[in-house]
Amino acid sequence: MIKYNFARNYQDLEIWEKEKKQKEIIKDSYLGNKNIIFQNLKEFLKKEKIFYYPGLSLTGITLLINLIGLPAYLNTLRLESLHQQFILNFSELKNTNENIETKLKDLENYYQLYVLGSPAYIFSYLLQKTIPNDVQITEFLLDKNGFQLNVQAYNIEIINKFIDNVLEWPIIKSDTVVVKNIIKQSKSPQFGTAQVNSKPFKELFIFEISGKNNIIGLEDKISIFKDSYNYGLINKIQRYINLSNITKN
Repeated sequence: MIKYNFARNYQDLEIWEKEKKQKEIIKDSYLGNKNIIFQNLKEFLKKEKIFYYPGLSLTGITLLINLIGLPAYLNTLRLESLHQQFILNFSELKNTNENIETKLKDLENYYQLYVLGSPAYIFSYLLQKTIPNDVQITEFLLDKNGFQLNVQAYNIEIINKFIDNVLEWPIIKSDTVVVKNIIKQSKSPQFGTAQVNSKPFKELFIFEISGKNNIIGLEDKISIFKDSYNYGLINKIQRYINLSNITKN
């Protein structure tokens, strides 16, 4: 059997469709309910202000306080960042100062050991350089404060020359030099055949010379080290001078 739709023959008639009508009814019902709910809510808010005024007031006050304190908070964050940077810079500066102090202590130790050092080398070099051939050193005492020499010779003029040389040493305080315990001994003649042909007796002079050490400058030390060809100590002094110039700058 063939289904036939008679409504198609009439243009003024609207074809009724079940699903379309149901959708329109549901839509109109939803919109109507929505409007009713909105109207009820509106009426409720107008009548029952006690339910939301305190909360809104508290929220507004809180927001206002936060807005007022916002610049201070932002400033606190900025200052905290600067404070952290200051702490970092201070820590780096402290470490740098500690390193500098350590290096200065090392430099001072270097000065005491290699630059100032013991007077033994310079004293020995000057003694070896200026002592006459006829003068004999029987005892030699030296420390950081002074020296003592026990000397003997047969010629008083040679002894005086040796004393004059000692007075010219830059490492010695000339006004502290003392000559004492002078002893004059006669050389005994030998017995036997040599006694007849023996020469006149010789007088042996024994004495003690002592004095205080003098601290000399680096230029004087370099001059003495150059004269003695001790370029190792010269390099150490020049290294100290270079390091000292760096620390001063």
